[in-house]
Amino acid sequence: ILDVGLNPDSKPDVLLQYARLGSLYARYVLNIENPTVGLLNIGEEESKGSVAVKSAFELMKDNPQVNFAGNLEANLLFTGEMTDVIVCDGFVGNIVIKQAEAFYTIYRKRGLKDDFFDRLNFENIGGTPIVGINANVVIGHGISKRKAIMNMILQTRDVIKADLARKIIEEI
Repeated sequence: ILDVGLNPDSKPDVLLQYARLGSLYARYVLNIENPTVGLLNIGEEESKGSVAVKSAFELMKDNPQVNFAGNLEANLLFTGEMTDVIVCDGFVGNIVIKQAEAFYTIYRKRGLKDDFFDRLNFENIGGTPIVGINANVVIGHGISKRKAIMNMILQTRDVIKADLARKIIEEI
């Protein structure tokens, strides 16, 4: 998911850049051959959403560098029906991430075990790559402990091994 808090008010061309950056990350780091991109919105219809989101839809649907699947509604976020890359502004993305953390915390406090919800645990992910800059950078959650730091190091290794920063420069 791009963006998760860096830019709370993204313009349409920035949302398109997120789609391209997320596609490159998915292809080179996650090894997804032709990643699908969804634009997080209030409905599937092209006519729905804010002015920025509707304009971003227009930019993405005609861009050959993006395997655009269309608008993605929030009720699909935690299902197998979501796209490989999810694009939204940082305001919305941060709310989604905090909500996922809350779901995980609720399940854990209730003593429930479910592999699906373990995917929402930030410690299992480790960190967030900062894509689109001239270096391979992964940042961690401010409350990270040993497990999260270990997984952040492993994720950083994967980003460096994929040479993501160079590939982004070459392709964008």
